[in-house]
Amino acid sequence: MQRTTTRLITRTVLAAALAAASATPFAVQAAPDHHARAEAECRNCGTVVSNHTYKREPESASGVGGVGGAVVGGLLGNQVGSGRGRTLATVAGAVGGAYAGNRIERNMKAETYTDVRVKMATGSYRTFTEKGAPRFHNGEHVRVLDGRLVR
Repeated sequence: MQRTTTRLITRTVLAAALAAASATPFAVQAAPDHHARAEAECRNCGTVVSNHTYKREPESASGVGGVGGAVVGGLLGNQVGSGRGRTLATVAGAVGGAYAGNRIERNMKAETYTDVRVKMATGSYRTFTEKGAPRFHNGEHVRVLDGRLVR
């Protein structure tokens, strides 16, 4: 009776071992298929390579800064000299003030942009320009959705 039980246990263990051994190659073969499918689904994926942040001034100013600067410059120029010298200083102050006021206004209205360079899963590189400070870090994995980067 003991021999029969031992043989039965041995056969059961061998059958289980064979079943486990034969199941392993199928699982290994299925993995590359799944991986290839994941790659095909993520052609819009990539890795951030670099960020470049910069300020861009508006093409033109409203003129408020230039007018304000001209008034202040003209008043200051009028305080210098007398006669024709005073007139020349007033005009020079107005022109210089208008230029300075215009530049100050444009600098105040400048907006921050970030160029994000991404190496795509296909091997190509793409650059995305976003308004504001950088949202992504170098080495971060991203995806392109409707022409925009998302995590």
